Amino acid sequence: MTTLAVVAAVLAMLALWLAFATRQADGQVGFAAFALGAASLVGAFALWHLFTGISRHFRNLERLRGALVMLADNTHAVLPMDRDGDVEVGRLRDALADLVARYAEERATPDRRLGAVLASRAEALVGITEQGQVSLVNAPGKELLGAERVRAGTSVFAALERDSVIAAMARAGDQGQPVEVTLTTVDGGALRARVVGLDEHGGAVLSFPAPGTRHRAELEHDLALHDRPPEVRPAAEATPLRELDVTVVDTETTGLDPARDRIVSLGAVRVHGARIYRGVGFDRLINPGMPIPARSVAVHGITDGMVADADPFPRVFEDFVGLLSGTVLVGHNVAFDLAMLRRECARAGRSWADPPFLDTLLLAAALDLDLPGLSLEALAEFFAVDVHGRHTALGDSLVTAEIYVRMLPRLREAGVTTFGQALALSRRARGVIARQKAAGW
Repeated sequence: MTTLAVVAAVLAMLALWLAFATRQADGQVGFAAFALGAASLVGAFALWHLFTGISRHFRNLERLRGALVMLADNTHAVLPMDRDGDVEVGRLRDALADLVARYAEERATPDRRLGAVLASRAEALVGITEQGQVSLVNAPGKELLGAERVRAGTSVFAALERDSVIAAMARAGDQGQPVEVTLTTVDGGALRARVVGLDEHGGAVLSFPAPGTRHRAELEHDLALHDRPPEVRPAAEATPLRELDVTVVDTETTGLDPARDRIVSLGAVRVHGARIYRGVGFDRLINPGMPIPARSVAVHGITDGMVADADPFPRVFEDFVGLLSGTVLVGHNVAFDLAMLRRECARAGRSWADPPFLDTLLLAAALDLDLPGLSLEALAEFFAVDVHGRHTALGDSLVTAEIYVRMLPRLREAGVTTFGQALALSRRARGVIARQKAAGW
């Protein structure tokens, strides 16, 4: 495109020269004026293409540079895939992607070897965190308990009755050695199991004899789910963002009016600095005490039947505030979530004071990123975040957490390194703040 623009510019200059040369030879101005006008149009067209080509080139370079900055802080970040027809940037992106892939391959080798050893075991193995998240499962484990119920990151309580598992883990912890127990399945069955506590790592490994199951050397795991954030230190304005304790929160509701609508799901995940602790999360359905409108079900998929046996807000709130305590609340368009929490607490007669908070919507607006919009989807695309699980409270919390941590290098480049500076930057997004207030949030 740039080459065509240069050619067009050259042709325009030739046309201008021809116009003046013709006018000097015969004294006529008609053809000269026509040639001059045509040359001006061609020249303007050429300059426009040249300008847009250069702008696109530097925009692509900036996106690539931003991705590299994020990679320095977060090895899970990815390089932008859209090359936008820019050959030079595409080649640079491919070279960098190859380098990143080789580095990831080297880091993954020890995990694959350990996985091969564990996958060779014939019994069913399921590793779980203290909260019951599945951190490891082999092929016999999936076959015994159900492949959809016990994937890495899901709750083991989708397959096993909660109380029997919690009691078994407590017994193994008290005795400091493996225990033989009978666990109850959600279908009412009974399974003999050996439970081994993981001590300081939290959680346990459940092993089940699996006679008759077909052996496959397969293992799925996410052992980072056992990681725990450091002890919370209440934030001050001088607290560096790299040390900030954060709880990323999202709500799903019956509608968008805090005065009338209710929360039907509350999700959250803990973050410390630039590290997301997926094993320290919150995901609860809430019985709103009112029918969920069809238009809201179409957004989040939560039906009246799904919340019929769920706890009401006051009971869920007691568990939620324990996770939130002492941390900075982060959300996307978080003014809405705060308005809903404020109103729900007022209905329930519970005290609530807005905690210190940051809004990824306000931060993105103030950073003036090259974006077509400021929706969660637009930010996720810009920062190359997988949006799997959108429109569930926990799913949106995880997407927002990924956006937040990938935004930190951009904030640092803008000279924003402390919580107080991030608050000050957020206040610059006056237009967005005005719209939030107009909506009653």
